[in-house]
Amino acid sequence: MTDTNLPLDGIRVVDLTVVWSGPGATALLGDLGAEVIRIEGNNRVSRQASARTTNASVANSGWSRNTYPDGKPEPRPYDRTALFNWHARNKLAACMNLETPEGHEAALRLIEISDVLVENNTNGVLEKLGLGHDRLLELNPRLIVARMPPMGMTGPMSNYLGYGPNFNSLVGIAAMDGYEGEPPDSAGENYHMDESAPAGLAFAVLTALWDREVTGRGGLVEFAQAENVMQDIGEFFLDYQMNDRKPAVLGNTDPALLQDAFRTAEDDRWVVVSIRDDRDWAALTGVVGDAGWTALGRTAADRRANSRALRDGIAAWCAPLSSDDVVRRLAAVRVPAAEVMSELRLLADPHLAAREWFKARSHPSVGTYRYPGHPWRADGFDLAFGRPLPGFGEDNEYVYKTLLGYGDEKYDDLVSRRLVTDEQFA
Repeated sequence: MTDTNLPLDGIRVVDLTVVWSGPGATALLGDLGAEVIRIEGNNRVSRQASARTTNASVANSGWSRNTYPDGKPEPRPYDRTALFNWHARNKLAACMNLETPEGHEAALRLIEISDVLVENNTNGVLEKLGLGHDRLLELNPRLIVARMPPMGMTGPMSNYLGYGPNFNSLVGIAAMDGYEGEPPDSAGENYHMDESAPAGLAFAVLTALWDREVTGRGGLVEFAQAENVMQDIGEFFLDYQMNDRKPAVLGNTDPALLQDAFRTAEDDRWVVVSIRDDRDWAALTGVVGDAGWTALGRTAADRRANSRALRDGIAAWCAPLSSDDVVRRLAAVRVPAAEVMSELRLLADPHLAAREWFKARSHPSVGTYRYPGHPWRADGFDLAFGRPLPGFGEDNEYVYKTLLGYGDEKYDDLVSRRLVTDEQFA
């Protein structure tokens, strides 16, 4: 991975995660130097792309087609999809079908010599596979088992199945997630649980590893994703209890600040402007110049009372200007303003280029592209960013022969029976 001495050098993580929240968490552990090994059955879709996906089948699928290089999933669509690629950096992959005796045996042997297991499947999946955390901790008392059930492992909702937007409804986010003056569902689908979980789970694993240094023992980390994301809207729970006030559907506005997103002269280019206090307002009016509507916002109370009229005035001022011009003028007087950036704009952004945030990496299955960088930096070491993804089964020999000690004859037998392959069948 890297020659740098990283904080998690020597820590091995078994990755049994799917979709976004779990893989995002293990990517962060890999950034810190952990050896993250995905174990994947060739009989299941574990990378959000089926082996049966073809160029023809996605030709008219819009967004789905655009998740593949040049819109072409073939060959090896499970390696080529951006849905998997973005969180696959620094990981290894080995083929283990956990529903076969051979795959189950190999998984147990790998877990026995590992430090962490991360999984974000539905409650009961590990138990059905004979990999419940109680058994694993008997096998390896130093193991940290990090489980990410959406609604927790106990309680009347603990067996709920669903998708990110469904759980948004259960935790209250969907009730406030819409455009101003429109129904709560008007802003489209979003995935707050998946966005919030990776950093939280990675932090929980780090604390468990730290505790293990003191106690010598691992244990279970139960990371209920719904409860975790409720922290992101904690002020609304308190506001309701203290003031009996239900959250309004505010869209891009704010209950305290004068704020909104405004269209500029360029096609589908928007800027966000926030007025925090009287100083910001005076600075904005100095830039805007003589306009009849500015008199409506002299005080914070005026700005709250006349919010719609004031935002209409700012929108009219922004409309004939470029986004760069709006941001430049307001930044010069220290009024918070920024463009609502698209992916194409970010790829061309000079600030990110100067910081070398995007990382150009190559893989035979995908080609060469710029991948999203790390979420943070640290003095004293560089975070790992080696191979951008593991091809399906790319590390079979290393895992089976080097780590598990399988001889050539045993390994070749598994390969001949297609229990160990570098191709996904599902």
